Amino acid sequence: MAVYTSLSTAQITHFLQKNSLPEMLSYQGISAGIENSNYRINTSDGVFILTLYEHFTFTEVQPYLTLLQQLGQLQAYYPSPITEKVQLLANKPAVLFQCLSGQSVIQPNSAQLRAVAIALARLHLSSPELTFTQENPKGMQWIQQTATRLTPYLSNQERILLNSEMQYQQAFTVKGLAQGVIHADLFKDNVLFSGEALTGFLDLYAACYDCYLLDIAIALNDWCVDGQGNFNSELLDIFLQAYQTIRALSEQEQAMLPLFLRRACLRFWLSRLEHQRQQKTGELILEKSPEIFKQLLLQHRSLS
Repeated sequence: MAVYTSLSTAQITHFLQKNSLPEMLSYQGISAGIENSNYRINTSDGVFILTLYEHFTFTEVQPYLTLLQQLGQLQAYYPSPITEKVQLLANKPAVLFQCLSGQSVIQPNSAQLRAVAIALARLHLSSPELTFTQENPKGMQWIQQTATRLTPYLSNQERILLNSEMQYQQAFTVKGLAQGVIHADLFKDNVLFSGEALTGFLDLYAACYDCYLLDIAIALNDWCVDGQGNFNSELLDIFLQAYQTIRALSEQEQAMLPLFLRRACLRFWLSRLEHQRQQKTGELILEKSPEIFKQLLLQHRSLS
């Protein structure tokens, strides 16, 4: 979440009135996240989240909303859209959601770690019931193209690291891994807890159809890292044990996990470098450091 598009009180009030929604008491922009503009709307009948899509057209947004509606029928912790259709607000597609309770955590305890692992496994098992078919737009082809595009802007050390990792990744042919709908962005700031109960499973706008193992690796690279940026194998064990109470990993998935931990680091290192170079403007923008994933990639490489 972020705020790239500024809205006035009059614009938000009109949007609520048009949809027969309660009177607004106050609102504020939300700085977390990096893709869409988001506002917290306090009304006489509860709190809502208003999202303006900065990169999606009306047509592109709809499959994600359908996915959220389908998931919301399976679990209460998914944010189902309130407004029936995508609407235009400040020349952007806009949708209103009920605000879910809870807060994100900086360092999860064991119970919270188990809860998010179980929720992820349930998402993967529910894939056959979902109609979502979006292919991963940031798979290996995107990684290769982005690596080529960014190489001129890297230091010599970073170029050596990137070239070496690309050679390593391209040496493997990934076939036969279980696939389905994945979250693809399951960071700690996309999950809400009330105590140890998971209450919000958010921001599915990177969702796509790809290997479940990639989704697991992306989650592990954020949820199993301590406050000093060190990957913690004990946390990894807790996560995987909880995940497998719902969905067992195949022998192939277990064997290829180190490869995917590195691939997930590479993907987010490059995407954050690219985002950093784009220099977006807005009122409340959260820049996420690419250095975190470069250092984590080095850690995984030292263990492989």
